[in-house]
Amino acid sequence: MNSSPFSLGTRILASGALLLSAFLLIGFLLPSSWESETTGYVAAPADIVFQFLDSPEGWQAWTPWPESGVERSGPERGIGATLSWDDQEVGTGSFTIQSLEENSMVTYGVEIGDGAMLVSGIITLRPESEGVRITWLEEGDLGRNPLMGYWALSMSRAQSDELVKGIERLRELALAGLP
Repeated sequence: MNSSPFSLGTRILASGALLLSAFLLIGFLLPSSWESETTGYVAAPADIVFQFLDSPEGWQAWTPWPESGVERSGPERGIGATLSWDDQEVGTGSFTIQSLEENSMVTYGVEIGDGAMLVSGIITLRPESEGVRITWLEEGDLGRNPLMGYWALSMSRAQSDELVKGIERLRELALAGLP
């Protein structure tokens, strides 16, 4: 004899709802931010490397971008130079150069999905022997979506891998630009 006033189906649904609620609560309590950093060396002068950092077109040469819907605004180079996109596959977003020091540092911001995800980054160039040491730091906030909390747990590692690939592509372009 079953003494519970609830049917088996009701108990299963209640258990599922409880598990889903716990999953979402934990996701909401997880950090929404991440940080990645990498360094690399390029055997090229800082001015050669910097030409790929101070304009959106330079960035397009060595970092991945949406296939369609890309628009350019602001100055050609430097502070305020912006690329925005509205692509069917990746959604909307923008990339803006926020500050720079000639041949030594660039900061930028990326906004994805009308502020749903914000990323800021800084790339510094430090002269070293016959080239430059590049340090790339990027940090982001995925917002307070409880599902994004789980994604944030792996973002630091995943984005660090992407930064390493980016520096490799930047190295190739800079070396190809040498006389």
